[in-house]
Amino acid sequence: MDALGPACLLLAAFLAAETLGARLPPRGRPWPRRVLAVLLAALGFELARYDHGWGRALFGVVFVGAPLVVIFGAASAGVRRFWGWPDLGPVPGRMAAVAATGLLGVLAGVRIHAVDVEETQRRAEPLRAALVRAHAERGAWPARLEDAVADVPRTRMGSVAPPPFSWDAAKARLSFPLSTRSMLGIDVGTERATWTRTDR
Repeated sequence: MDALGPACLLLAAFLAAETLGARLPPRGRPWPRRVLAVLLAALGFELARYDHGWGRALFGVVFVGAPLVVIFGAASAGVRRFWGWPDLGPVPGRMAAVAATGLLGVLAGVRIHAVDVEETQRRAEPLRAALVRAHAERGAWPARLEDAVADVPRTRMGSVAPPPFSWDAAKARLSFPLSTRSMLGIDVGTERATWTRTDR
């Protein structure tokens, strides 16, 4: 059900692009649909890097809805072109093309997600060192990251409003979100600690 709203919104956007295109001159008719496809690719790319709270909707739309649209839309377009029957018109093929573009954006974002995690871990190392120094000086862990570092860096989980690092002084644990449902953290007080994944 979490994916139903976004799926309906995407369908409405496609229908709006088709309606607008039908009112344009012949050369301009594909452009609203092309713009929508580029926007969907960019949106899929960003949400694959970090879901920004849309994890369940992303799963339903990207891994269930979009593949079905691509499969059946492309099949309908192929049947229409090579056999001529049943002719469901050009809309299913166009929907498949737009959905496929969005999927390509997601696939590219998944690859960059791994790079984002590595870069965020690299940015965390100075934070970890500053926390250890602050503990050595004060005899206690700082309550906030800002108490150890004047300018706390952001994570690189996505390009739009990347989430901040989290600091739990009671557990001496520095972490950042991988997605809405999982975190990656490290125990700052342990010398040879490694990054571990936990559910949120």
